[in-house]
Amino acid sequence: MLIENTFEVEADPDVVFAFLQNAHNVAACFPGAELTEELGDDSFKGKVKVKLGPVTASFTGTATIIELDEKARTAVLSAKGKDARGAGTAQAKAKMRVEPSGNGSQVFLETDLTVSGRLAQFGRGIMADVSARMVGDMAKSVQERIEAEQGEQKPAAEAEPAAEQAAAEGAEPKATETKPAQTKPAQTKPAETKQPEQPASAIKGTTLLKVMVAGMFRRLFARLRGRSRT
Repeated sequence: MLIENTFEVEADPDVVFAFLQNAHNVAACFPGAELTEELGDDSFKGKVKVKLGPVTASFTGTATIIELDEKARTAVLSAKGKDARGAGTAQAKAKMRVEPSGNGSQVFLETDLTVSGRLAQFGRGIMADVSARMVGDMAKSVQERIEAEQGEQKPAAEAEPAAEQAAAEGAEPKATETKPAQTKPAQTKPAETKQPEQPASAIKGTTLLKVMVAGMFRRLFARLRGRSRT
């Protein structure tokens, strides 16, 4: 039974393809799927629960990526599993291709599905409807997860140039303009000119001369007075 599905994601094709080739991302986005173990060599062990009409089947099995072309953005997955209640078995080979579409991407899924047991009673129409619903839920989850991851990366990318600029500014200190110190000329007081002092010896000599002359006149007058009395 061949079932084809397609959905669009508003993100770069390379981003969408890288997201979808990660088994953990697909399991987290696919309704009812759970990844339980990594087996190596692109092989994984997991569970998936599917409800078809009144029947609910819970499959446990393995999935392996058998083809991967990152340049062409294509991948092929082979999966098989058994229902835990014995409702049947399922085997699928799914091809995925991611192509550019407008400002985003378009994902194409082509699944070749083979079922046995009670699930085989349901026709292709019911299985196609259930598949379309599950893929639609997965597409919505893929869109939300990718947008959330891009939203977390954007502030970090914007913060890097700002951090680099701040680091550069911190490493190169700005030159500070230094003005030469203004020195005021020292104010010097004019030297005081003192009147020349007369030598002490000159003053004493003049006074002594006057005393001697005065004494001579006094003695002369005294002699003249004595003669006049006689």
